[in-house]
Amino acid sequence: MIDALSVLDWVTLIALFVATAALFMAVYRVFVGPTIVDRIAAADSIGNTIVIILAIYAFSQDSPFLIDIALLLAIISFIGTLAMSKYVDRGDVI
Repeated sequence: MIDALSVLDWVTLIALFVATAALFMAVYRVFVGPTIVDRIAAADSIGNTIVIILAIYAFSQDSPFLIDIALLLAIISFIGTLAMSKYVDRGDVI
């Protein structure tokens, strides 16, 4: 008989592995991206992927504190992406 807890642990581990692989692909795109727009999109993807990793880890550890940190990081990542996009479009942020 398969234990339900061990299956959940395996699924969590696989999800963390896939999210980490996506993180490395986005980091590669930040360094190699042919245009600044690609690099901005990859930086936003890095922020979102880190939020996903934190959420998965918080679920596996049953820690609501990490969910709060993930939400804060998502807000900061969104504001940073908006600022970078506005700077590329207009030349200044304000």
